[in-house]
Amino acid sequence: MNHLGHLYLARSEGQLMAGAFLGDFVKGTLKGDHPPNIETGIKFHRAVDAFVDSHPIQRQSINRFDPRFRRYGGIICDVVYDHFLARHWATFHDQDFLSFCRDAYQSILDEHHSLGESATMTITRMQEYGSLESYPTQKYVYRTLERIGERLKRTNPLDIAFEEFVTNKQALEADFLAFMPSINAFAIEWLRANAEPQKS
Repeated sequence: MNHLGHLYLARSEGQLMAGAFLGDFVKGTLKGDHPPNIETGIKFHRAVDAFVDSHPIQRQSINRFDPRFRRYGGIICDVVYDHFLARHWATFHDQDFLSFCRDAYQSILDEHHSLGESATMTITRMQEYGSLESYPTQKYVYRTLERIGERLKRTNPLDIAFEEFVTNKQALEADFLAFMPSINAFAIEWLRANAEPQKS
């Protein structure tokens, strides 16, 4: 899952959300350089990625793509599943989507001292441009796949992957809806076993 999915699964817990966001920026062994709940959020991000990558429904989604896109199928699914999460937000979360987005930015920025320059710059830009708020739109899918493709060093077809999304949209949406009970159950159980209650 992309940014929205990780933030949603962190259950609106401030430091866990910051850590879940940092999961894309912090690599390697964690050595206590961040507050405990932020490191837990980073571990949670990694656990979610491993769960998603090994799940048969994601594999089913990837197999729907033309063979030339399957090497990048996990990336495409991350973006597309977040799009569907935003589209079906009211089914999965009690909080209004736009309010959640505003609160998520603030929760992460409240931990700016632990984010590092790159993550701080990214979340600040996301807030400025309303990036999370754009997730329900197909333009988000198109632009995000294009930007990821530009960042990858290897030549890739992500600049035209939007066509695969459009062609398979109905089936991918059905995959996403079938997948959500599994990832929700995994997240709840993982956080119950690993996350300490946060102070109010």
